[in-house]
Amino acid sequence: MKAFYFLIIFSIFVTSSNLMGEEKLNDASHKIFLNEIQNELKIFRIEYDQKGASIRQSFNNSILLINISSRRNNFEEVIMLSIGVIGKYLANRINEAVISKTRVFIPTVVEVNCNAPFSREDINILTSLDSKILIQFGNGHISAQELWSVAKNSVTSSINVINNDSSPNEFIADIDFENMISTRIALEGKSNPRLSSILSTAMKASWVPGLESKLEKMLVSHLKDNHSDLMAKVMREKISDEQMLRIGKKFLEHIQKPYGQIQLSHTIDSLKYVWKGNKYPADLDIYYKKYREEHGL
Repeated sequence: MKAFYFLIIFSIFVTSSNLMGEEKLNDASHKIFLNEIQNELKIFRIEYDQKGASIRQSFNNSILLINISSRRNNFEEVIMLSIGVIGKYLANRINEAVISKTRVFIPTVVEVNCNAPFSREDINILTSLDSKILIQFGNGHISAQELWSVAKNSVTSSINVINNDSSPNEFIADIDFENMISTRIALEGKSNPRLSSILSTAMKASWVPGLESKLEKMLVSHLKDNHSDLMAKVMREKISDEQMLRIGKKFLEHIQKPYGQIQLSHTIDSLKYVWKGNKYPADLDIYYKKYREEHGL
């Protein structure tokens, strides 16, 4: 636990340092970042549109868009290779930043738009992913099969042009905040025997048809009963059941992992959050210090 709190103190230190004087990296920094991404793609001979690459801000999230091309029958391979390459790059980038104690730009969402021939026209296949998933792959915490499973569920396609403004609710919310909260709850709950019943039921529900909706209700109920006040303090507003469920699903995913992996995930999530110009929420530390004292943990 001492090592974990050192990481939190480090995050707060980064927040208060002069590195945070810039709330957004300038265009020159973005151009360097895009060039480095494209150099990585070039190594693997992935065809990309250099002029079409961009970084934009949407609500609370920064979105990296990369345009690539494939042949008629290999677009899945090209998309998977591209997101894998980007994941490795992002993981190395943030790991180096932690070691050197410097701030770097990490996009919240990565979009890969693949242009492939289809009949007499071209089709655009857009894959939108939380960069956290890509970083987990880059660090070897999830397999290529698991990454592709997530990627397939995010794919949209169009014979004409993809509408980049049509974002799912998850990408409208502050993704880095939700990731940070969920990993902190998982980190604190990893050694908490009070969570044994909810985890036991969750594991069974993943294998039994028809229990998924019950699990979702249980997760929302658990978070409402135990963490809604905390989240309201941190977010300065009441959060919806939909957002509570997203956080709950992420919490459930993380708490099944080894403590060290959860710790690393929370460190990365925290850094991504403060590097956007935020401060690590002191209410998190205050809440869990009081919680541990009350329950003798």
